[in-house]
Amino acid sequence: MATIKEVKTRKGTGYQIQYIDSDGTRKHKTVYVSRKKANEIAMSIEVKKSRIKAGLEPEPASMKKLEKVIDDYMINGTRSKTPETVNREEKVYKTLKLELGQVPISRIKPKQMEEYFNSRLDAGVSPAGVGLELRTIKAFFNYQIKLKVLVTNPAAGIKPPRHVQKPIRFLDPDEVKRLIEVVDDPNYKDLILAYLNTGARRRELLSECFAWSDVQFDLSRIRLNGKGDKIRYVPMNAILREILERRKAAGQDVPFSMNYHWMFKKIAKYYEAAEIENANIHTLRKTFGSLLIAQKVDVFRVSKLLGHSSVIVTQQHYADILKDDLETTIGCLESLFTDEGESE
Repeated sequence: MATIKEVKTRKGTGYQIQYIDSDGTRKHKTVYVSRKKANEIAMSIEVKKSRIKAGLEPEPASMKKLEKVIDDYMINGTRSKTPETVNREEKVYKTLKLELGQVPISRIKPKQMEEYFNSRLDAGVSPAGVGLELRTIKAFFNYQIKLKVLVTNPAAGIKPPRHVQKPIRFLDPDEVKRLIEVVDDPNYKDLILAYLNTGARRRELLSECFAWSDVQFDLSRIRLNGKGDKIRYVPMNAILREILERRKAAGQDVPFSMNYHWMFKKIAKYYEAAEIENANIHTLRKTFGSLLIAQKVDVFRVSKLLGHSSVIVTQQHYADILKDDLETTIGCLESLFTDEGESE
């Protein structure tokens, strides 16, 4: 039962009502009313608890167990996300539900979340993998704040674990040549060349994102529908134009109709046949950027073509190439300060 205690504060004399909430949490609230009214409020709290327990009133969202909130979120909060993103999030939440699924969402504390992510590292998940899980779970809790289910994010203060950034993998010209030579399917040769000449992300050239309406022959450019429904335009060079004109003339319903998962496996086999290691579809996008930078295209334009959120992302991805380029550029000044560079 709720208890009532008279208290005096700057606001005046009031009554503090102490009670156990329907989720088992001890709570209190102070009201500045008469003793009789305070008793009525305390009684209403107990009545509401009884009705919730009897199933006569819905349970407040903040009292729902984390497992139920996650399940509702996966139904309602992921409709605009790609199937790939949804599948990745389901894997993240599956583990979280096993650990904390039966805890009411409002009772999850920062300490619990910190212990959870430490346990993921102990389980052998890489720092990069834990960092991805942390971003996903933080976004989930932020969504609950938006819905007013939570007031604060219990994972907000947790920093991702440090990890060594792996060098960006891209193909050198010899590897590009070897890859193209082993591709025995003309459709896949067209697709691989299209990736190499546009820097498109994996899904941006497939039928779910890319149609003939996105090919603007008159303007010699294509429209790519990227992350977060962001649109960017990439000019068509002679190679890409020839591919798209030929496929259009052949009556293809869409420029590239390959299934993503089958394509992923198919290109992996081509890499194996070409004896190219540690490469995937995304490597083709990175190769596009690296080839442009090698041709002295400035990093700002490369960033725009790749659809990066900022030029800083591009600089981080191609740091080694840019470093070599800067050293070469500075090197050309040497002749100005040596005997060979002096006027006679």
